[in-house]
Amino acid sequence: MDVKSLTCLLLALLSLNLLSLNLFVSSSAAKTLSAAEAETIHQLDPVIVSADRIRQPINTSASSATLISGEELAEKRPSRIDDLLRGSPGVSINSSGTTGETITIRLRGSASNQTLVLIDGLKVNSPWDGTYGEWGNTDLGDIDRIEILRGTQSELYGSEAMGGVVQLFTKGGGKSRGAALSLGAGSFGTWRESVEHSGGGERVNYLFSAFTQKISPGQFDHDSYWSKGLSGRFDWQIDQSLSLSAICRLREAEKELAVNPEGAVSATQATFFWDDKGRRRGRLSQQTLAIEGYPYDVWHYRITFGALQDHYRAEKGVFGQPAALSITDVSSGRLVVGTQHDFTWPSLSAGSGAFSHTSSLGLEYEQDAADGLVEMAGIPSSRKSVDKSRSLWSLFFQDRIESHSSVLTAGLRWDKNSAYGKVVSPRLSESLLLDQKSRMRLKISWAKGFRAPTFKELYYPNRGNPNLNPERNTSFEVGLVQSPTEKLTVGCTWFRMKFQDLITKTLTSAENIGQAASRGIEGEITYHPLSNLGLQLFYTYLDSEDKDHGHEIPEMPRHTWKIAAGYHRGGFFLSPVIQIISREYSLSYLDPPFSLLDLQGHPMKKYNPGYSRIDLVIQYDLPHYPRSANEWQWYARINNLLDKEYYEVQGFPAPGINFLTGISGRF
Repeated sequence: MDVKSLTCLLLALLSLNLLSLNLFVSSSAAKTLSAAEAETIHQLDPVIVSADRIRQPINTSASSATLISGEELAEKRPSRIDDLLRGSPGVSINSSGTTGETITIRLRGSASNQTLVLIDGLKVNSPWDGTYGEWGNTDLGDIDRIEILRGTQSELYGSEAMGGVVQLFTKGGGKSRGAALSLGAGSFGTWRESVEHSGGGERVNYLFSAFTQKISPGQFDHDSYWSKGLSGRFDWQIDQSLSLSAICRLREAEKELAVNPEGAVSATQATFFWDDKGRRRGRLSQQTLAIEGYPYDVWHYRITFGALQDHYRAEKGVFGQPAALSITDVSSGRLVVGTQHDFTWPSLSAGSGAFSHTSSLGLEYEQDAADGLVEMAGIPSSRKSVDKSRSLWSLFFQDRIESHSSVLTAGLRWDKNSAYGKVVSPRLSESLLLDQKSRMRLKISWAKGFRAPTFKELYYPNRGNPNLNPERNTSFEVGLVQSPTEKLTVGCTWFRMKFQDLITKTLTSAENIGQAASRGIEGEITYHPLSNLGLQLFYTYLDSEDKDHGHEIPEMPRHTWKIAAGYHRGGFFLSPVIQIISREYSLSYLDPPFSLLDLQGHPMKKYNPGYSRIDLVIQYDLPHYPRSANEWQWYARINNLLDKEYYEVQGFPAPGINFLTGISGRF
């Protein structure tokens, strides 16, 4: 442990003790909530588990968090996950064109491989390149809710959590029983089907689901896509204090690559071209087994076993000659064993104050491996292979003191990796209630994070560097959130992040020489003027800088607006969404004479123009017989209602107006 990290830990623990002492001394004079008022607040606030890795109301968490509930997922009917997340506070999304293309999700100016993605607690970022490349293939039919944590979270989650965490939770069989069916059709020859069956009893619940999606011919020639998946979950409440959950998911997809960016500079210029041979295939499977117990009132534990298998194969034309294929074929995997123990000490009180104290201790072991080959331009002699593995031990500790008016948390994580050595990640945060009537809270957080070098960066043929060190960052944020009434919630957060030792690729290697910074403001307003009408306004201001090149971080818009409404009347639901994205520095821009050319042969622009887009969701509950318990809905989702032409990534045209409509129901 280095001196700085040790100092941070000591300051955190000292702060906890000083707070406890201060609260004990002054609690009789402090204005605190009554037990009834506190219970009312807890009932009003949704519960999240990703922040601090324990269940807590979202309002009391010091983390900047967004919760997308199962009800919202069912109402918004997203065709793709980017339809749902785009415009959320602090979230930047770029899609390389049509369904099945690469989608990147980044938080607060961080890269896509600096955003940790979890599904039911299992890390699904690829061991090969650190990204979650399956966003374009992610079907949300088996997802119960999504939690987004913005800001550095390495103190609890380790590598890849520099920018934040996106966690998806799958459905269990306890909420609904019986069979469900959904059939849909839409633009570009889209067909989508899904089926689900759930059941069980008081102690045992299960859910199985399957889906298929096919798009042919797609928006362009050679733009077809298909995907399919299976999911299963089994939950067993063994007794009052012990439960077991087993989860399995499998996803497969194949995408024809209509648009292909040139992989290398030809003469003085590179170009985009239409590729009638390029395609990408992917297969992702995961298995999770979790045992959860409450042997005593003060002790909660969770033991997790997880496995991930990821296979990726891409074939692309070279220099505009599709017959000369470049091939990347990589299989990677991960095995994880972890345990977390939460100890809630007996409540302490003095005067009118009451305090709970929770300590969390976790231990994890992870084994990653990658095996693959790369072949350039169809030349057998260029074929290179990679076959590597590495192990990781992690230990984390978190201390949390909560009163009616304050939640103070300090934590530290220690990682030891066989490839890059040791890393220590501290974090200190507080959520302080300033005003009881309006439920105004001040939230402050400081943290250090890191990202481990990936197998691709370490061992990629002719361009890897096995001596790379982890990337590092420091983040700080302060925010206010207020709910003066049950109908209105207003929040604003200022943040700053500094990145150092960023891994920068050169023509022959990779080095820890990059530096970057981002700062910004996130604002959100949620208002329910009527019981059947909800309004949302999200805004993100992002000022980012690539310090090595003296310009903004590519593909990071400075201004992002999202305005959404949801209206219910009887069995009818209507939800329009307006998104406004400002211009952004283009990743595809190169200084002349090495300009990258678009499909029409024009040089790429330095800035990708901004755009606005309107989406619309309509849903109607179909009538059913009085004695029937069947529930059926007709739904329609229209994206890019005004048929705007724009690029989220220069060179890859975004889809024009498109729709998906169908029926779904339970029986």
